[in-house]
Amino acid sequence: MPQRTLPFVLACCLLLALACGPAASASSPVWQVQGDAGGFLLGGTIHMLRPQDFPLPEVFDRAYDVTDTVVLEADLSALVRPEIQRLMFERGFQPQGRTLTDDVTADTWTRLLELTDELGIPEDMLARMQPSFAGLTVARAVLGRLGVTEVGIDGYFYRRARADGRSLRPLEDAYEQMEMLLGLGADDPNGFLDANLDDLDRSRHVIETAIRDWRSGDFDALHANLIEPSREQDPRSHRVLFTERNAAWMVSLKLFADSDERELVLVGAGHLGGPDGLLEALRAVGYQVRPWRGDR
Repeated sequence: MPQRTLPFVLACCLLLALACGPAASASSPVWQVQGDAGGFLLGGTIHMLRPQDFPLPEVFDRAYDVTDTVVLEADLSALVRPEIQRLMFERGFQPQGRTLTDDVTADTWTRLLELTDELGIPEDMLARMQPSFAGLTVARAVLGRLGVTEVGIDGYFYRRARADGRSLRPLEDAYEQMEMLLGLGADDPNGFLDANLDDLDRSRHVIETAIRDWRSGDFDALHANLIEPSREQDPRSHRVLFTERNAAWMVSLKLFADSDERELVLVGAGHLGGPDGLLEALRAVGYQVRPWRGDR
């Protein structure tokens, strides 16, 4: 079941990017946000991992142990609902009489075919897909070749919270999230897929360094190497996926920061850093934001 689809493949399937500013260097993948009445812990996650990337950094387990509620981007159990499956079928594939070749240039189609031939994805199946779904399909196949096959941090803590009877909350509606994701690239399919292909090529060379930097908390390096190049190439997708969603999530995050309950909020790490990231947005409205390493 897809969780993301965007032209930044690592920002979407790995979402590794992060916190800017002087405090971000060699810090922690978990941050503390403190308000006047209370606060919450905010973890930058990777949505898919390799088997060797487990166990997770210990700070995540410590964060889980000292919080009451796990908050994820969306309700993962909702992804199997019939209406979401139907939406994926209706929006993920071309209408009758059209193919993906109608949406992209001959050069982009050739680039796609060269890669999908290597990956074993049939041309006729690819041709039936919408740009967003084609980008996701190719991305997941490439990441699979790189060993990225495991459910990541979100799925791990979702399962753990369910098993423990821990309270779970979503930041956004799963149907609306999927509808937004499947609409990516609709205004510029060719540019969207070109950005995907460029990002995939970059991912082959940086995955080892990226995951090592994420584990050590070197978020400045991750932001510079992964998120910023993708944002420059496809600013519209960055705005839809990051800027607009971050602004919507801030409503809930303010409530968490001002409540006496302690939440562990887990979002794709690409949402945290940069001038429109959550860390900067939380600081801008007066909350104390600092790396958290396991203190209570």
